[in-house]
Amino acid sequence: MDYEPQKPFQTDIRKERRKKKRIQNIKKFALVFLVLILALVIFLTRGIWSSFVYDILEKTQETIVNDGELAKGNFPIDLGEGSTSSTFVECDENLVVATDTYITFYKDNAEQINSIQHTQSNPMLSASKDMVLAYDLNGYSFSVMTKKGETFKKTLDNVIISAKISESNYIAVVTETDKYPSYLTIYDSKGNECYKWANGQRILSIDFMSSGNGAIISTFRAEDGLPVTTLNGISFNSSEQLFTSDKIKSLVYGVQKMSDNSIWAVCQDRYLRLDSDGKIDKEYLYKSNLISFSSNEDNLSIALESLTVDGTSNLILIESDSEPVEIVVDEKIKIIKTYFSNTFVLSDKTISAYNARGKLISMANVTNDYVDFIYLNGDVFFKGYRDINKIEFKY
Repeated sequence: MDYEPQKPFQTDIRKERRKKKRIQNIKKFALVFLVLILALVIFLTRGIWSSFVYDILEKTQETIVNDGELAKGNFPIDLGEGSTSSTFVECDENLVVATDTYITFYKDNAEQINSIQHTQSNPMLSASKDMVLAYDLNGYSFSVMTKKGETFKKTLDNVIISAKISESNYIAVVTETDKYPSYLTIYDSKGNECYKWANGQRILSIDFMSSGNGAIISTFRAEDGLPVTTLNGISFNSSEQLFTSDKIKSLVYGVQKMSDNSIWAVCQDRYLRLDSDGKIDKEYLYKSNLISFSSNEDNLSIALESLTVDGTSNLILIESDSEPVEIVVDEKIKIIKTYFSNTFVLSDKTISAYNARGKLISMANVTNDYVDFIYLNGDVFFKGYRDINKIEFKY
């Protein structure tokens, strides 16, 4: 007798498998859909719960107190007895120091990498991630270098008022000319002229945009005996101006375009927010004198003198999408700098770090001899009048 396969039974098995697979796929789709919905709800309600979560985390976070012990070995770096115009910057995770006669590159352990002699009377430094611009303030020459040596040098016909290098290695040089009180020339990383700009007004500041191929130029003139500043957005690839801002009835010291495309301007007697077209959105008058300010794409920090004579200072912290936070610092602030989302504060007694919400997250006691500092690779480098020291700084 011949055997006949049970075809109907086999067909039922296939149907059951397909049915089971469909159910599994539906469950996976439902799970993914629920995760997406949950993520959307969390994002849309972040303003309600985020501050609550931050408050809990901050209450449990203790301030780190560093011992402030000075590094040994190659430290301190001697600036020389006669060095009256020393300055320093960070470039390519190295320390770059300018004195009256040399510009020297150091590793973070103060081991010397290279030393380049210069002839500038008043050397000033500006750094990108891998190049350093050295220019003679109120002189005629500037040079661009790396730790391997000088890339190029130029001597101009007109006096240099200011200069700055961008992260994409564009060099902005402002000079005085017979025709203009301020004349801007942009050079590329090889020293070729690629853009020129002037509007007959004096240039107060140049702040590069994060795109690397443009800048915001602050220019001022007098109206009825009072200063009026205008912000001018330019692209190095176009002759058309990007925007011209509303009139700002103050001197502008610095401008920052934030990650949300808002523009913040730090002025002599106020700070204000503008939209991407240069229209004034918000304006805040200082309650006391400006000491220092610093910024990046996400944060702006401003230090003001105390309203009283009690030895305190005021610190204003601004995130791109939040209202300003103001705190009182129980010391006299000398200078502030922003690193990542934190603000580092050098006072007459300590070096401190605050987060964007004004929480003191780290500090160390220091002497009153320091006038400037750089945070690099978990250390703080301090510049005094005669030497540079280093301490470990965790936060």
